[in-house]
Amino acid sequence: MKALCVLNPEAAGGLALERWPSVAGLLQHLKVEFDLLSLSAGAALPGQIVERLARGDVTQYDIVAGVGGDGTHAAVINGLMRFHAERPDSELPPYAFIPIGTGNDIAKSLGIRVLDVFTPRDLRRAVDAVVHGADYALDLGILGGLYFVDAVTIGLDSRILRERNVRKRVMERIPWVRRLARGRWLYTVSAGAPFLNQAPVECRIEADGTLWYSGPMINVVVNNTRIYAGDFDFSAEAYADDGLLDVVLFTGHTDYLAQYLLAIRRNPDLIRELSDDLYKRSRHCQARRVSLHLSAPEPAQVDGEEVPETADFDIGIARRALRIKTPVGPV
Repeated sequence: MKALCVLNPEAAGGLALERWPSVAGLLQHLKVEFDLLSLSAGAALPGQIVERLARGDVTQYDIVAGVGGDGTHAAVINGLMRFHAERPDSELPPYAFIPIGTGNDIAKSLGIRVLDVFTPRDLRRAVDAVVHGADYALDLGILGGLYFVDAVTIGLDSRILRERNVRKRVMERIPWVRRLARGRWLYTVSAGAPFLNQAPVECRIEADGTLWYSGPMINVVVNNTRIYAGDFDFSAEAYADDGLLDVVLFTGHTDYLAQYLLAIRRNPDLIRELSDDLYKRSRHCQARRVSLHLSAPEPAQVDGEEVPETADFDIGIARRALRIKTPVGPV
């Protein structure tokens, strides 16, 4: 077997680069021949990944493995899909997720066990999927020509991400606090000002061409996979191969806090059932195509990467667009 490994050295504040020798050692143990595509630190990483994969020849590999977080995986997959669009007769190799990021939403949704402290056992199981993984056909969401695996978020969550990224860039310039820029705590401390300053906007949401909601909103999450922001499960009925997007609406600040508290994925079943009863019917829908029309432009993110703010969003889905490998090895 021959694999192409795409490494983002900046994932999780440099943690992916630190753990690459362990990944390489596991691949060698599994008798996997591999080439490494390691990107230049400080560059425009998502665009660089897409361009280099689109220009190369991935068909010479039996599998492509991304080493990084959700943004890394989304960028690699966009590169693969562009390669396929330019060479429609080619067959893409399957994709494997080696999740070394901050939230690792995609990996958690696919059953790759990822703890806050990523252990050697977790890493072994993820790498083992390169050789022994089960075949799965993954849906991909589409926004403005960009493919996404996990989610598109519009509104407050994207403002929090923008604030976090500003703080992260400042912290990374100071050597003795650089490590503090890793992890989810920076999201938490970045949430205060955006939360207090965010005013609802008027929003119309159409699901498959039919008006589903009209009224105020401060945040919308459109999920393709199930887990969001590392620890939250808003869409218990979501499957990544059902050809449907899951839309989660937040109408105001109280609603935002309540839904997040009820959606913590480690909550007892009784609380999760309460969440279903209170919100799933009125704040959640599934559709193949989702259109949002806002009274004012709002920022957005696609798999954790910022995109320009606008007042109109048209989100679709490509059903079972990519072959992937999911873990089957014992925990």
